[in-house]
Amino acid sequence: MSATRTLVHLLSVAMLLLWGGVLLYFHITGRLVNYLPPDGIFRPMVLVSGIGLVVLGLFNLLTMTAEDAGCEGHDHAHDHDHDHKDCGHDHGHAHKEGCCGHDHGHEHKHEHSTCGHDHHHHEGCGHEHHNHKDCGHDHGKKEGCCGHDHGHAHTHEGHAHGILEESSWPGRIAVLLILATPLSWAALYTPDRYSPNAVVNKGLYDPNYADTSRAEQFSLQNKAAKTPAKPDTGAAKAATGPASMPPPGVAAASAAVADGSKKVNEKDIPKAAQESKSYGSFTLEDLKAQVPQSKDGNFILEVPELYYTGGDLEVQKVLTGQMVETIAQVLPEKVNNAEGHRLRIFRMLVQCCAADARPYSVPVDFGKKAPEFKEMSWVKVVGKMNYKKEGEQTVPIIEATKVEETTAPDNAMIY
Repeated sequence: MSATRTLVHLLSVAMLLLWGGVLLYFHITGRLVNYLPPDGIFRPMVLVSGIGLVVLGLFNLLTMTAEDAGCEGHDHAHDHDHDHKDCGHDHGHAHKEGCCGHDHGHEHKHEHSTCGHDHHHHEGCGHEHHNHKDCGHDHGKKEGCCGHDHGHAHTHEGHAHGILEESSWPGRIAVLLILATPLSWAALYTPDRYSPNAVVNKGLYDPNYADTSRAEQFSLQNKAAKTPAKPDTGAAKAATGPASMPPPGVAAASAAVADGSKKVNEKDIPKAAQESKSYGSFTLEDLKAQVPQSKDGNFILEVPELYYTGGDLEVQKVLTGQMVETIAQVLPEKVNNAEGHRLRIFRMLVQCCAADARPYSVPVDFGKKAPEFKEMSWVKVVGKMNYKKEGEQTVPIIEATKVEETTAPDNAMIY
């Protein structure tokens, strides 16, 4: 194998190892968690693909000499035993010393009717083959010999097996840069998170709280439906009343949310109704059964769960006035914040991969000038849950009592 072909082969192997190595690196280090969801075949396929590329690269490296013997070794010196049926003679060349290497021991009993051989025997060689029109023999004559050179030596040094071998060196360098540079740069220097501008461009300040696209996954009512029912006690039956009708005063609070005339405040729900723990088909007991609580009694909810309560009136009636806490990233609030009392917290929700992630957000109201936090930093928010009609939407709002910086969760994105 020539030096050029050897180098090209090694560069091809290096590209396979590089691509396979990057896939394995993302899988082993856990960076893959920030890009692909755990369910489905995405993460396993990254591992399988990485192993496959590395194995292929090592195989090509180890079999490089075998390829040399099998391919470049094609010295197609065709030892033609020309059985020229049309010519009527057998070119059985017995090479002897003293001539051009050919001892053309032809016993020419030929009737060259189609070959047109005019065998004029001359000194030294014995014959001169002229005018082989029909045979197609181009007997390249050499000085001092009859010119028979039937050893068609096709040395396949020019076999091309890919773009790296077919190209010139400038072309090869360009291909290597295209294959290696973006991948290496992305693996080493790309952050595993979105920038603030990217989050804003994905609709941070344009939420649709009536959206139901992922409600089945995050709706508290759907979770309650899957929670095994607890046996009713006499006190619970008495509290719920006939046919699970909401207690007096609840209908008024519900109407206030529906028509957007005012916030749903805790005072709008009578104390008796709160103690009854039932505001319709979804109850406080349902909430407690499915949502963990901190040692302080705060309901620990994810931002998407809070987000989807904006379109669920029954859940709003239960959650209004309840203490909640959540962990999220923070950015300044740029809508309905003329007095500067709010921040916006969000989590990125992934459907298929990081490329399709979108922010789910809710505002946090401090009732006074909001504190400053570094953009995109992680915060733990504790506060009372409330709802307010703003424009055409019912907006879930956390009325903050405590906000502090914290560490990012294991999964920065929610799947």
